[in-house]
Amino acid sequence: MKKTIAIILLLIVAFAVSAEEKLALKSARQTSSYYAFSVGVAKAIMKGAPDINITVESSAGSVENIKVSRIRKSYLFTAPPLLIKSAIASKGSFSEGGYGKIRSLWPLPGLVMHWVVRQDSGVMKLEDLVGKKFIPGGAGSAGAKITMAVFKAMGIDRKVKLLTVDLSEGVKAVKNRMAVGFSTSSTPPSSMVTEIASTTPIRLLSLPDRYYQLVKDKYNRTVIPAGLYKGVDYDVKTISLAVATYTTTDLSTETAYRITKAFWENRATWEQVHPAMKFITMEDVNFMGAKLHPGALRYYEEIGFKVADSMK
Repeated sequence: MKKTIAIILLLIVAFAVSAEEKLALKSARQTSSYYAFSVGVAKAIMKGAPDINITVESSAGSVENIKVSRIRKSYLFTAPPLLIKSAIASKGSFSEGGYGKIRSLWPLPGLVMHWVVRQDSGVMKLEDLVGKKFIPGGAGSAGAKITMAVFKAMGIDRKVKLLTVDLSEGVKAVKNRMAVGFSTSSTPPSSMVTEIASTTPIRLLSLPDRYYQLVKDKYNRTVIPAGLYKGVDYDVKTISLAVATYTTTDLSTETAYRITKAFWENRATWEQVHPAMKFITMEDVNFMGAKLHPGALRYYEEIGFKVADSMK
């Protein structure tokens, strides 16, 4: 009798394990704020839906995340809406097409551009980078693309000596004087900027209003407040880019509904990850660049949130 009960218990456990749904959430480099954001999001969802297991994966950047969406199943990923729109339209880095299945889930804090240089580099403004060695961002990252867009608008994209390295090597390269600086897109305070500022005097470069006017159709105006980083005792006028979490139509409606519900109803869990997470608002759902997944749409309409027609 005891043996029979033990077998039944083992079968129940085995069934429970097999019934667990496994999802992957591809984010950013492990040293980035967005990786930490995603870990907090995964914890919140698994708290609200214990039978769903989410593994957070590191990534070289948003372009990689989007490209992988064509072949992955049970897949969630983070990216800026601007790149999502390009992918759906088969433009730019996504000219190969095949991204029509991408669907939106929920917003995240935006990417804020940091243009970092050594104080002793003699670089006081972005134009001073002409003729200097500079790391525009991690290869394939949203930050690198934003930097190149700004440099092109300024007319200096071919005048700066751009170095192609993994952004994880950026701090070391600047410390060793292999480059005068680097750019990174991250929610302040950026761990990379904090790291280099702790040992090397730095300067953060602003984007003047006259140049912002050339890119304002793509990016928002943002200010990094004085005192956020060691030695940077002045406000820095920069730009930001919205970011959100996406999936594809391969994800079932029921699963998309449950993870969206778990995300919003366990807000306290992901708010503890980073101060910037507290600024996430549901209103940003209408600006994610791709139609909502039917499961996510079901949740937003269920709670009475007014979803824009363009997102349905």
